[in-house]
Amino acid sequence: MNKPKQQGSEPPMATEHTSVAHSYIGSLRAVINVAAWALVCFFLVICVGLWNRAVSMNHHELQHSGEMLEQGVKSYFASTELFLSTVGNDLVYNNLFADREQAQKQLQRITNRQEGVAGLAFITPDGEFWVTDFAPVDEPLPSLLETELAAGDFANFVARPQFHIGRPYFFEFFDNWVVPIRAPIFDDDGDLLGYMAMGVELERGLPLWTNIVIPTGIQVSLVRPDNHLAYLHPLTLEHTIDSLANLYRAQISPELQQLMGQPEGVYQYQRKRLSDSSIEQAYAYMKPLPEYQLTVIAMRSRSTVIYDWLYTLIIPFAVLFAAFLALWYAARRAKFYLQTAEQEISSKQEALVQSLEQYGRLTALTPAGVYQIQVNAEGEREFIYLSQRARDLFAVPATVPLSDALTYIVELTHPEDIESFVTAEEEAVANNQPLRWEGRFIINNIIKWVSIESQPGEVDDAGKIWHGVMLDVTERRETQEQIEELAHYDVLTHLPNRTLLQKRLHESIWDARYSDSYSAALSIDLDNFKILNDSLGHEEGDRALLIVAQRLANLVGEDDTVAHMSADEFVILLTNLGNVEATAIQKCNEFITQLNVQMQNPLQLGNDSYLLTASIGVTLVGPHSESIERVLQQADQAMYEAKDSGRNTSVFFDADLEARLNSRLELQRDLHRGIINNELELFYQTKVNCQKTCVGVEALVRWFHPTKGMINPANFIYIAEQSGDIILLGNWVLRTACEKLLEWADHPERADWTMSVNVSVKQLKADNFVEEVSRCLNETGAPPNKLILEITESMLLGNTEAVIVKMQQLRNIGVRFALDDFGTGYSNLSYLQRLPLDQLKIDRSFVSTNTDHENSGLAQAQLTQSIISLGHTLGLIVVAEGVETEAQFHALIKQGCDIFQGYYFNRPVREGELP
Repeated sequence: MNKPKQQGSEPPMATEHTSVAHSYIGSLRAVINVAAWALVCFFLVICVGLWNRAVSMNHHELQHSGEMLEQGVKSYFASTELFLSTVGNDLVYNNLFADREQAQKQLQRITNRQEGVAGLAFITPDGEFWVTDFAPVDEPLPSLLETELAAGDFANFVARPQFHIGRPYFFEFFDNWVVPIRAPIFDDDGDLLGYMAMGVELERGLPLWTNIVIPTGIQVSLVRPDNHLAYLHPLTLEHTIDSLANLYRAQISPELQQLMGQPEGVYQYQRKRLSDSSIEQAYAYMKPLPEYQLTVIAMRSRSTVIYDWLYTLIIPFAVLFAAFLALWYAARRAKFYLQTAEQEISSKQEALVQSLEQYGRLTALTPAGVYQIQVNAEGEREFIYLSQRARDLFAVPATVPLSDALTYIVELTHPEDIESFVTAEEEAVANNQPLRWEGRFIINNIIKWVSIESQPGEVDDAGKIWHGVMLDVTERRETQEQIEELAHYDVLTHLPNRTLLQKRLHESIWDARYSDSYSAALSIDLDNFKILNDSLGHEEGDRALLIVAQRLANLVGEDDTVAHMSADEFVILLTNLGNVEATAIQKCNEFITQLNVQMQNPLQLGNDSYLLTASIGVTLVGPHSESIERVLQQADQAMYEAKDSGRNTSVFFDADLEARLNSRLELQRDLHRGIINNELELFYQTKVNCQKTCVGVEALVRWFHPTKGMINPANFIYIAEQSGDIILLGNWVLRTACEKLLEWADHPERADWTMSVNVSVKQLKADNFVEEVSRCLNETGAPPNKLILEITESMLLGNTEAVIVKMQQLRNIGVRFALDDFGTGYSNLSYLQRLPLDQLKIDRSFVSTNTDHENSGLAQAQLTQSIISLGHTLGLIVVAEGVETEAQFHALIKQGCDIFQGYYFNRPVREGELP
């Protein structure tokens, strides 16, 4: 029988269900507890991982910013050094140091094309601003050696000339802080002429970040070896003028100074905040730049890193909160567990999508395109991420899927660059090394330069992942090409300049040595170009140079070079002239014939036409050519010989010419020594009146060489004019003549004699000519009214107004003037009326033919009579030189001439032989 059911006892099924329920609840609670602790541990792990990631990314961003600054500094300094050296050397080669106003105009033309340049200046070694593009020529500027912050820095670089970025200082003229960048300029002997300097306003900063965005919170700086700042970027709102002054006057903090000697890397240190001077922890990446004696430092406060880390915890914290909320709902209402789980999954998915969208927006803000490529075991490549900036850079349509984007971009590669890209990329993958490549892509029919950098990253089941950036560097490349063109091509004619000519001439010399092939260098100087330039103005002169440059360029072949060396000087390098010297000479002559034909075509300038001829010097470049300098020197020497031969001709450099030049150089050295050693002597030729009474003399210099005897004056005076010793020689003659005038002041017969002294063109055009004559008269005590300075008509060309001013100044103290060789030059009668003259000298060519053949003698007599009448009309004493016969003497008396000079009366003699 069955036992009866006991009253009050729980049915077994209910107990079982209760036990199962309690067991399920207990298990659920245990699962919830385990899940909760797991979530807490997971959150802690995420916090630690994100912190490590934040620190690592901070280090990477600091290093990347420092390296980008390093690249920007090197690129900017290299281009700036080339730019400043080119501008400074252009001033030297164009001889603009003789004319500060022209030098200033040259600098202003250049500065107008430069962005970010506050001003250009040429600074002498003593710190003076010799010429600038911003200050008037006559306005004095403070010397750098007297300027705070700049004095010691500039003095150090003068002691060791090199390209440098100077210490920032406050420049009063701009009323602003500037960063000075200077390049030393040397003359042909290697001596320091000064510095070509460029100023960049400190608030604008150096143009290093045109295509670079610095991550938030990072400051980059350049620190000098003396622990002073050379540059800081970016400037914050806290950086006022006063704070900049304090910042650049003081050294960097002692804590940062201790890191200066450390190897390249990221370090943590303490620093003061600018806002409240409190202490904060900061990170700094150190990168030395030994070639510029600078250290690159990228800095970021630790609080910024912590803020970024806390920002990254928002999503994990939200996820954790959502998970706890889900668990709480699971404990409270088990029936909603699946629904809550689904909501949790959906929430995570939305958070992931938001995270990806946020990352996409961040990458869109950077100028560089970001990408990730996966390389599998078979070597196949595929994008696994491509930012919108990268898609925009290559104009990848939205319809092209990510899997096909790599093929699309590769097909855009320039045909000439595809091989180098494939080679570089394959080597990087094979060696597991970073890839750095720059090349061209044809995007929408436009060529763009793109810089690609990537480095290997993590490895997953599908292969290795490479992380990289793509940056459009087209503008930078175009800027580099413009700088290269400025460095190698003339601004006016767009022809190669001296630098590019020397490079190509160097190649020709090497070709000649190793292949026995001949080339030729032709030095071409336009005859009388200065007269045309002064008469028509510089604008028409520039047009004339452009026309000549075009004609020369049309004559040469593709392998030849036409270079513009200076104002009116060109050099042509003819190549491929064969392996036989005679053939090379023949081809040169044929080319010169064509050149002369072109030069015979008049130039249309203004409303008239003008004819310019050329003097040409030629030297062959063959197996025995020594150097670039020697080749150009030989061509120039041959050109000067062509000018001395009457111009509008050509001369080849050969052994005979070299011997003559060496002889002339030796005579030039002997003349300089002879002037110093008092080997010169004055001879005197008398001047007489109609009664043959001596009224004065003309001082004529003679040179008695210790070994060669008496040197013809025509020879050594020409050499003196060419070498510049004519100033020294002229001053000696003037002083000796004045001393003789003082000596004759007490002589009973010579006290009333005048002393005529010939003045050279260079003497008259010298800025101190008036002061030199005045000083000579004052120091010797000679009577000024007995001194007659003889000038020629050619001295008036191009400088008539300046000559009149100088003559009038000397006339005011009693000095008299005579116009020598009248009738053979280009005197303008309107100017002749204004000149403060006392005497007019008839050239000997008119005197010698005055009594010759009946017809010609009559014509010459009429011309001489006209000159004498003109002189008397102007109130001048007329002097006839070169009188050699009694017939000439009487004929001139009859025509009304006042004073006579010539062999008929007396040859030039020493003082002791004077009557």
